[in-house]
Amino acid sequence: PPPGWGRPEPSSSTAACWRRHGVGADLLPLGPLICTPSDWRLVQPPPAGPTFTALSQRFQPLLSVLAEFVADSPRDILGLLILASKTITAAMEGPMDLLWRQMYLLRWPVFAECQLALQEDRRDWQALYRQTCEGRLRVLLEVFEREKMPGFTMAAMSAWVTYHDSTAPEHPGLKSAGRRARGEGFVAEYLSASAVPPEFIPLAEAHRLRFCPASVRTSLRPGLGLRDDGLAAEDAYPYRVLEGFDGLVVGKGVELQWKMQMGSPFGWWFGKLESLRFDEGSSGREAVATITFAYFPRTARWHRLEVRFGDGDMRFCAFGGFSGGLRAVSDSEEAHWMRFFPRGS
Repeated sequence: PPPGWGRPEPSSSTAACWRRHGVGADLLPLGPLICTPSDWRLVQPPPAGPTFTALSQRFQPLLSVLAEFVADSPRDILGLLILASKTITAAMEGPMDLLWRQMYLLRWPVFAECQLALQEDRRDWQALYRQTCEGRLRVLLEVFEREKMPGFTMAAMSAWVTYHDSTAPEHPGLKSAGRRARGEGFVAEYLSASAVPPEFIPLAEAHRLRFCPASVRTSLRPGLGLRDDGLAAEDAYPYRVLEGFDGLVVGKGVELQWKMQMGSPFGWWFGKLESLRFDEGSSGREAVATITFAYFPRTARWHRLEVRFGDGDMRFCAFGGFSGGLRAVSDSEEAHWMRFFPRGS
């Protein structure tokens, strides 16, 4: 309240609302939280209000809201909920998993998206938080600008990704490759037909990570083909060809499945759909698209490509290697791709 003002004195309508929710007269010092501006009165300062423990017993929904407000990290809720009293700990036993989930979402949003998509939210989020912190959780993600090499410009490649804390021991894969993790970040171990060293991705470059795009999860089923030993079988989603041509619009952004070697997983390569025609002789299962890649010069052989797709078959590509399916890109996804567009192209 403004200086010199006492506690709010609720209007009759506000008081009635409190009574409907079981808030008694002994909880009136809660007024600043739930009174409307019209309820403020210039009144005498109140006596000492109830303790936080009393509030947790009598008005548990408020406790949950307060906990969600401060729960950015485990340290934030430790003093509030665990050390305050046994009563508060017991009162928060139900909402606690939601708080761990919220903290996980805030700290590792892409990891959380993967867990929610694959596990249907049936997870012990506290245990998951610990596993991720300790670098024991590997998730199959896609990485933009693999190792920032020119050959992976405007591409997203599949990799097993773990979180690496700045205080953790050196990652064995990085160490054996003669590389180091500098601070907090992620370690990406790429799926490849040949052995490649892992890449350390600083936390500041977390935008380079994404989970399998939502629009193709039903078709590619990213939860299948993942073995118990953490490896990806040959029928895992990065190796499958996307079927169909839903949502494609000429002039809009698209992602093409392409790979150089037969045994490699597909990567997604961003381009613009220049033209699209459907093959009537294929019973509506095939289409032919012309795609332009603006980050290559117009005179380069890689600037424009014609591909046949839609039926789920892998085909030889005019660029070399093999092409798969084609997916439409939303405006927000295209804006994200533009963060990696080469300067001067």
